[in-house]
Amino acid sequence: MHRETINSTTPAFYRVNYDLEGAKDSVFELLARRYFRHTLTDLTDNDLFFTAEQIFEVEQKADIGSTWHVGVDTFGYQVSTEFGCTLWAPLQSVNARGQRGGMTYVPQHVISGEWFFEQIEPAVVSTLKAKERAGIKTNTPDYVSLKRGILNSPPMVEILEAHCVEEDFEPGDVLFFNKMVVHRGVALEEGPLAKRAAYVMRFVDARSHYDLKRAQDLEYPVQKYRTGLFAYKPFTRQPMEMAEAGAADGDLISECAYFSEPDRRMLRRERRPDRA
Repeated sequence: MHRETINSTTPAFYRVNYDLEGAKDSVFELLARRYFRHTLTDLTDNDLFFTAEQIFEVEQKADIGSTWHVGVDTFGYQVSTEFGCTLWAPLQSVNARGQRGGMTYVPQHVISGEWFFEQIEPAVVSTLKAKERAGIKTNTPDYVSLKRGILNSPPMVEILEAHCVEEDFEPGDVLFFNKMVVHRGVALEEGPLAKRAAYVMRFVDARSHYDLKRAQDLEYPVQKYRTGLFAYKPFTRQPMEMAEAGAADGDLISECAYFSEPDRRMLRRERRPDRA
């Protein structure tokens, strides 16, 4: 289990556990449950492949919440136009009009992150490389500014905040959204909870493919500046670890040797008469 306590330079989360170590039998048992499989595959109309689990924990008065973003980092191994999605489940109650500490998002029909995913994000590293070729030294703040600055510029934030949705949650409630949805984590404000944790599952279309160029772009700040976008490196390492496990550009992600027990990670749609 990768565990990092986030320092003052990256105060979005108190703690992040990424792709928990140990046996995943309990997770695989959940994936095998018929109602769970049906719900997710019916909502997405896709066969899905489970790629990662995470726990995010925020602490009252210590974390500011995350900036507005889409899934360019957490789905950095996948061809940008292919489907990916996240299931976010808070482990404590979230009161959007009280202590908050949950998730806020903008419905995709209002503003979609597709343009950022497919056009802006691929240009970040090429822009930095062009500056270096021109003799202009770049650094981690330059990378972060390009990566996060557009979606978090004052005009864009004004638009996003005007259209965002922030809901109440009880344990057992989940938010299920695709990787193009613009969203951010909300700070935990003063109140009875000292900390709030959320469990996260990531899925991709079972037919989606490995994108080596995108994985290499995510690795660029680590190679160039010896640091990534986050203090916790697993966010940028998973895509390259897939290549290190033998994945080649264009390979099916579901067939990558990086993933243990791939058959148990698969959620297939049931072939019912109404789907004929």
